[in-house]
Formats: sequence, structure tokens, C-alpha cells
Amino acid sequence: MRQHGTILTGFFLMAVSMGACAESEDTPPGVILDTDFRSDVDDVGALAVLNALADNGECALPGVIASQTGPYVVGAINAVNTWYGRGDAPIGLSPVDDQRFPDHYAPFIGNPDHFPSTQTTATAPDSTTLYRRLLHQAADKSVVIVVIGGQTCIHLLLNSDADHEGDGSIGRSGRDLIAAKVRLLVIMGGNFADPDHREHNINLDQKAAQTVADEWPTPIVYSGYEIGRPVLTGGAMTAPEKNPVAKAYELYPAGGVGTIASSSSYDQTAAYYAVRGVQAGELTLWELSPPGRVRFPDALTRFDPDPAGPHRHLIPKASNEEVAAVIEALMTRPPKKRLADR
Repeated sequence: MRQHGTILTGFFLMAVSMGACAESEDTPPGVILDTDFRSDVDDVGALAVLNALADNGECALPGVIASQTGPYVVGAINAVNTWYGRGDAPIGLSPVDDQRFPDHYAPFIGNPDHFPSTQTTATAPDSTTLYRRLLHQAADKSVVIVVIGGQTCIHLLLNSDADHEGDGSIGRSGRDLIAAKVRLLVIMGGNFADPDHREHNINLDQKAAQTVADEWPTPIVYSGYEIGRPVLTGGAMTAPEKNPVAKAYELYPAGGVGTIASSSSYDQTAAYYAVRGVQAGELTLWELSPPGRVRFPDALTRFDPDPAGPHRHLIPKASNEEVAAVIEALMTRPPKKRLADR
């Protein structure tokens, strides 16, 4: 057991020291975003960040998982990806109906009469099937999963059997697929500064959050509530009549509906770290905690240091304004594949 822990820690340190940086310049990581896209607007910002990084060639975006349901959520995600020229990226939908929160922007940007989109909630594959297909197709240790909502969908993936599809085409359990294909899991969740806070994303599915912490077979880095809360972005978005990301910020009530205003960047911090790690050029945005093990008793956050532990969390380093400037520059970058049309 001691030897196993040493090997795991060595891999963990290598994986997280560079975030999810590719093994070589020719092999950018494939990032699967698992999002509760439809209520808070930072999910839209995170998808914009990943598309901008993909435009730079720093990652690929093989697919998106929607953990919140509703009639417009898939169309809204597809509208943002289409804006960036990635309308063919498949979107999977949670089989667990979750419409607990207001839907501020998805009904508008998910309407193809307002923004182009081709995928719909009615035709989306279930999240587990899409996860398994994307992992099966990926090279070993090439995938980074970023969860910026509840952990229901990765919990279902983790527990899926070898013949989930019913046709024997994959033949590997979810756990085996994850261990073979996933390099790193990044989760926006928990509060490592205030352990008495029942953080929203953990509270969405407490059982899933604890099971993933206990059983997930790769390193996990948590970007806690305290990391993104004071980092305000989105206020610089423009052209909401053309850009669905800007329109989502206009419809979100941070500055009153109809006004584009900055909002907390809980999800963007996780998305950024997943690709670039803690650095923005020479600027260090965050530090990593020592290794340990995370628990979520009653949705509270507990971190127990352990040299052989598979978990770490982000710790603030740069100023909130410096982090915001880095993230907002990506959010406002014109789509590379659509520049000729502008």
C-alpha cells in the first residue's frame, strides 16, 4: 500500500503541476465540460474560456455534458459552441431531471430563431452514454474532465457497467474507462476557506460528491467557492445581438436584466486551470495545496492533508483583478473560426 501511494503521489504531482497541459505540443488535452448550464451565467463564461483556449490549440473540446435539464439547455450550449465554430461537438444530457433553479438565459439563446443551433434536448444522448463513447474513443491519459455543477453525471459514469450501451461495443466499466483515459478531474466545488459553508455544487448531490471523492481513480483538483467568488468577469462583453455569450450576460440579473454586468467566476477558474494550470505567462494565479483527501460530511468541506492523498485544491496567489483580467481576455476573444465572417 505504501508503494502504491508513492506511485500515485508521483503521478499526481506531475499531473497537477502543469494543470492538464498536454504531454507534447502535438497532443493537446481533450476537455469534457460537465456543466449545470442554465442558471448561473459563469457556466457560459467557462464554455467561452474553453472555446478560446481551443482556438489557441491548447485543448480540444470533444463534448459537453449538461447536468441540469430543461427544454432549452442543450440548444443553448450548442449555440455557444456554434458561435465558436464547434457546433458539431456532441452534448449529453443527464438522465436525472433537475430543473430546481431559474432558467435565466437558455430559453433565449437556445432558441434557433435567435442564435444558430442544431442540437436539442429531445435528441441529446444520455450523459453516461456520451461520456463512455468519448472516453472509449480517446487516447490513454488524454482526457481532462471539468465539472462545474453537481457531480451526478460523473457519479453515473463511475458506476456504469461494461455493457451500459447494451451492445457489448465498449466492454469496459466506467471505472476502468476513467482509469485508462482520464488524466485529471477538475471540480468547481467545496469551500476550503470556510468549512462551515455548505457549498452549492456539493449540496446539489452530496452522495455523488462524496462517492467521487472516495472512489475516483485519478487525481482531483478542486477549485473552491473562495477561488472564483471575488473574481468578477463578463462586464466587458459586447454585441449581445450577435454573441450568445454576451446575450447570456445581458439576460442574467447580476446588474439587472438587460444590462451586461460582471459576475463571479466560479466556473471559469476551474476551466482555466484544467488547461493552463496555475500560470498566466509569468504571473502565478494560484498555488496548489499539499496533497490530501477531501470529505463532504453534510455538504461541508473537509480537507485532510496526506502525502499519498489523491486530492489538492487551489489557493489564491494573484490579486482578484489580475485573475479577472486573464479570464476576461479569453471570454472576449473573437472566435477564430468565425473571424472571416465578422
